[in-house]
Amino acid sequence: MGMKFWKNRAFVLIAYILSCVVGYSAEGFRTRVFTDNIKTLQLYLNDNQLDYPVMDIHSNDYITVSFDYMSSDYPHLAYKIQLCHADWTPSSMEELEYMEGLNEVVIEDPVISTNTTFDYAHFSFKIPNEDLKLLVSGNYIVKVYDTDVPNEILLIGCFSVVDNKIGLRGNVDGKSIYGVKKEYQHLSFELFPSDKFSVMPDELIVVVRQNGRHDNEVYNLKPTYVKPESIIYDDERKLSFEGGKEYNILDFSHRFRFSGRIETIKFHHPYYHVETYPGKLEKYSYYKDVNGHFKVHGQDIWSEAEIDYSIVHFTYPMDDPWLDGSVYVMGGFNDNWLDESNKMVYNFERHQYELAMVLKNGGYNFQYAFLPADWNAASLQRTSGSYWETENSYQIYVYYHPLGSNQDYDQLVGFFEIYSQEQ
Repeated sequence: MGMKFWKNRAFVLIAYILSCVVGYSAEGFRTRVFTDNIKTLQLYLNDNQLDYPVMDIHSNDYITVSFDYMSSDYPHLAYKIQLCHADWTPSSMEELEYMEGLNEVVIEDPVISTNTTFDYAHFSFKIPNEDLKLLVSGNYIVKVYDTDVPNEILLIGCFSVVDNKIGLRGNVDGKSIYGVKKEYQHLSFELFPSDKFSVMPDELIVVVRQNGRHDNEVYNLKPTYVKPESIIYDDERKLSFEGGKEYNILDFSHRFRFSGRIETIKFHHPYYHVETYPGKLEKYSYYKDVNGHFKVHGQDIWSEAEIDYSIVHFTYPMDDPWLDGSVYVMGGFNDNWLDESNKMVYNFERHQYELAMVLKNGGYNFQYAFLPADWNAASLQRTSGSYWETENSYQIYVYYHPLGSNQDYDQLVGFFEIYSQEQ
């Protein structure tokens, strides 16, 4: 019996290692799709596509996970849950310590598309559900795979569970280390631990993102001042962000009643093509956006499976290509990745950068971003412009890891979203 036990343990360990080969790096997991057959991966709170996937452990909230498999001949798919640290590297905690129920759940009842030019099967499920319950706060990933090939992960989705034990007061202004009311915004905030939550500053891991971006996020921010009842974060260098510009908006939820930066929508057999207006460097003007989010929907359509896909063409005119970096189309619809999937290619005949993407009909925010060679963070100053007045959202994640503790995970004790000045 002992030998059988260790053989089973070895099998589980091998399967786990193989499942982590795809999508895991020293920087940790990120939401990502690993096959062209899957599109429109979304994770959001409850039923609101514009909310970040962070749920309160003491509420009736849930995380919605949805995506499309681009064929009516779809495989049988299932998912697993994995607890992670604050940096999204995997925890070694036993499953029984952070969840109840099954951890290999088949995704039931996909819906086949109808009256669409692209064939697909729509998959959707919620966490927690009847099959599993989450027991601790922190970061989690969901891994989806084909049940016939369980070691090949098709997608990874990241979400968080918060156990609120801390309060926050914050501010965003144009007084940064780089000047006053210029291209940058400065974020500062103060944390207020609750009376029942005794914590030392070194036990907190603070992560800050701007509009959900990962490339310019600030990880493990250190306090600037510590008061008897609060902890202040006001690092002028680390908490100064490019203001950027309001996001470009596209809404092609209807073939004729479209809006935003769309020039035409035309049908070229067998698909619809959305031609956007060329990108350009512009002066600042305020208009309401959703800070990089997107929403799949169709006007006069009531079924998720009736929403079609279109091929969207992005262009950015330039007399000559930039030789010191690359141009990308980034937004929440691609989790702000800066890789080959959203990298624009320079067309020497047309003298412009170009990119075509297959996107599900709906409303989108996007930006043209320039990534200098050998840099990690993209800049908007060259492509869209950067202005301190821009309305941005900042997400602040506060994790707790007790000093001297043997627990192999980081509790999420606070999640906050604050905005630069409203117009």
